[in-house]
Amino acid sequence: MTAPHQAAAQSVPAEASAPAGDLEEIIVTGTRISGFTAPTPMTSLSAVQLQDKAVSTVADMLLEVPQLRINQNIGKSSEPIGASNADLRGLGTQRTLVLMNGNRVGITDPAGTIDTNIIPVALIKNVDIVTGGASAAYGSDAVAGVVNFVLDKDFEGAKADISYGSTEHDDFRRPDVNFALGHGFADNKVHIEVAGDFMHNSGESSQASRSWGANGTVQLTNPAYTKTNGQPRLLIVDHGTYSQMTAGGVVGLSGGTNTLALSLANKLGFAPGTGVQFGSDGKPTPFQYGTNIGATFMQGGGGGSAINDGNLLPEIDRKSGYGRISYQLADNITLFADMLYSQVHANSDLAPNPDVGTITIRNDNAFLDPSVKAAMASLKLASIPFGRLNYEDGNSEFRTVTKTRRWTFGAEGSFGRNWNWSVTGQLGRNTYDEFADNNRISQRWTYGLDSVINPATGQAICRVKLANPNPTAAQDPYGDIRSCVPINPFGAGSISQQALGYYLGTSTITADMHQDVYAANISGSPFSTWAGPLSVAAGAEYRIEKTVQTSDANSVLSRWRSINGQPFSGEYNVKEAYSEVVVPLAEDMTLAHKLELNASGRYTEYSTSGGVWAWKFGGNYEPIEDVRFRGTVSRDIRAPNNYELFSQGNQVINAIIDPRTNVARQTTQITGGNPNLLPEEADTYSVGVVFKPRWLDGFHASLDYYNIEIKNAISTVAAQDIVNFCFNGQSVFCSGVIQTGGIITRVNIIPFNANSQRAAGEDFEAEYSFPLTLLNNDGDVQLRVLANHADTLTTTANGVSNDYVGLAGISPPPAGVPEWRVNVDANYSFDKWRLGVGYRYISGGKFDTRFNLTTLDIANNDISGIGYWDANVSYRLNENLTIYGSVENLTDEAPPITPNGIVQPTIANSPFFDNRGRFWVLGVRARM
Repeated sequence: MTAPHQAAAQSVPAEASAPAGDLEEIIVTGTRISGFTAPTPMTSLSAVQLQDKAVSTVADMLLEVPQLRINQNIGKSSEPIGASNADLRGLGTQRTLVLMNGNRVGITDPAGTIDTNIIPVALIKNVDIVTGGASAAYGSDAVAGVVNFVLDKDFEGAKADISYGSTEHDDFRRPDVNFALGHGFADNKVHIEVAGDFMHNSGESSQASRSWGANGTVQLTNPAYTKTNGQPRLLIVDHGTYSQMTAGGVVGLSGGTNTLALSLANKLGFAPGTGVQFGSDGKPTPFQYGTNIGATFMQGGGGGSAINDGNLLPEIDRKSGYGRISYQLADNITLFADMLYSQVHANSDLAPNPDVGTITIRNDNAFLDPSVKAAMASLKLASIPFGRLNYEDGNSEFRTVTKTRRWTFGAEGSFGRNWNWSVTGQLGRNTYDEFADNNRISQRWTYGLDSVINPATGQAICRVKLANPNPTAAQDPYGDIRSCVPINPFGAGSISQQALGYYLGTSTITADMHQDVYAANISGSPFSTWAGPLSVAAGAEYRIEKTVQTSDANSVLSRWRSINGQPFSGEYNVKEAYSEVVVPLAEDMTLAHKLELNASGRYTEYSTSGGVWAWKFGGNYEPIEDVRFRGTVSRDIRAPNNYELFSQGNQVINAIIDPRTNVARQTTQITGGNPNLLPEEADTYSVGVVFKPRWLDGFHASLDYYNIEIKNAISTVAAQDIVNFCFNGQSVFCSGVIQTGGIITRVNIIPFNANSQRAAGEDFEAEYSFPLTLLNNDGDVQLRVLANHADTLTTTANGVSNDYVGLAGISPPPAGVPEWRVNVDANYSFDKWRLGVGYRYISGGKFDTRFNLTTLDIANNDISGIGYWDANVSYRLNENLTIYGSVENLTDEAPPITPNGIVQPTIANSPFFDNRGRFWVLGVRARM
């Protein structure tokens, strides 16, 4: 991105525009060569633009870029809570290279992604985004592009920014403080700067705090569906309740129907059509069924529900510190070192441990009411299915702590007339800790529930303990039998504290990620041609990536109900060498104001998979000074990371629909690595035009078409797709579908090299700055438009292609992108005021783009687009103080309703649409 001693680019090129007024010259490039405007499209966000939006996190900043998909997990237990990952083109976060000051940022979680929350906002000078393949220039992983956070390395003085934000619902309370200090010493030969950030977001743990989230909306299977009656397989309905769970327990479904429960209720003398649940005293009472009864949800009825308590966003705390020192050793040599420390805490919760009709209650259970025992005997039932939402357990709490430590050191300088060089070393030591509180040891839960009356004492005892009161260490290696406490599941609040202490605990995952990078670069011009200097750059890099994940003993043995992170370790090294050349071919000629070609190549050798080439050819052609045509074609690369290669399994529980019966059940899904993965290669081309007319001062615009096709794309097939493919004749997928008694109990997911993955579309950018006098005030207007139109986002695997453009609901891999995203900003600066208004449009699409195309269908698959209005204002009190405010989602637009299939569904499941509602920020900036 920004090269050492780089010559200044034009202050407002189409691909790197700054607000009018040009408070500070912005230097950006998509090449390693100084003073050259690369043919690769680029977008830049300046410090002034970031201040206008009153952003406090990098994720907030990147929402302003339509080409980026921001992935933030709001509470799925299998992913880093609260992490915000940059994802260009929707091709996956691992295919977007993240840099800080032109150097790699190390991964922050064992899955190999980078939480952009770690970047300190206080010193961000601008954010440069290369929106096309850049592996030849910047290295492996830049398949979709590069995001470079450029910090101010020469900051002088002191500044601070203090703000407070909240929604009108008085949640998402967000105090934010950041500061920076910088000063030169010894005739400016030594420069020191430090910066710090603190941000807290209280989050919101109840989606029912919003009117759109208070209706108990669920996705459920349609029990009336058949393959021939024309009814949809899936429904989205309000007033959802659990069909097999209440706080006190309920007799569950058997074989997908409530026939057994109805028969038992009849024997107990309950009204026809009712089932059996248990009151606070453990006595059976009628259970009222609703309509559209599925394995997890039904519409209406008397089932319990924790749906309204689904998270909007988790609680996040961020603290970061940054320091840099540079020393001018000689006129043309500078030594430097910097250090970044960041710590991000995130907390989220899910529903208490659920049992969706999966408990088996035997007819001699110690706590079972005698009337139910008699009814079971009459029906000759040895056992009944039973479901319960175990509020006594407390919410399933998930906490993550991400710590980043990054040291960079090196030297840079120049020699001769125009040669620049740099050598850099970088050490990254990141840790990721995950805690799942109120998790449940499955074996202990099973033992405790199966209780009987001890004939010697007349008291309840675990059946397994009665049968084996003195087990050997081999029979009871974890003390489950010796310490077993009977569990009474009948009635709300019936589980004792002693029982809770027996089966509840905290599962943990700890991962250490090491990244060492050593690089050397040189650039300059060996000679000139008739059209100008020929420029070259070359360099080499050596990198080590290491991940070691450990977990608690119970996780290692997969004893917990959820998570069960497995230990793994992986390490690889990468050796890279590159060269780049710019050849000018014409200058100030008729119909050739400028013509130049750009070529680069990089050889990368992975210790895990061998060598691979990346290359790029591009060119700029200006027939006249006002118009520039640009184009590139490139080969970009990415090798599998340690997690994709070596991970031993991560667990999540989610709804899986059995296509044979159209019954959805909460099913364990296990994701692991694949050591046989090969590097993926992407062929990318882009063509575009930049228009900057001399007769319209302050205006420029660009339009680019991009096409990225990845071969051997490292992909995972969504669990539901694995099941569908298996039972649709593609037997290769059936090894991943585990069944017990004809019921799907687990789906195994591993990454593989797909046939291809493709993204294509158009980017548009325009900016116009001009003076304007209003009410006798001379001022300046700045207008900016950024837009992305996604034509294609497809994955082809095993002969099956899916297009994810317009996918707004569920999030299978890869996640979908809207067809259109448009951001429009207008600002007016006069006297001491700066006023701004913005409009963001996200087009609608489909709940799932695969629906209505296959046997999977839904009643209404259409999602409407939404536009958001934002506003901002600032007033300069004096030279040192500015007060400001902003409002996002001014009209309080509600998000589209797109529930996912977990027990406590996220009702607004798309990351593109705002679920906070109207959000305001007030703050003050000080500068000295």
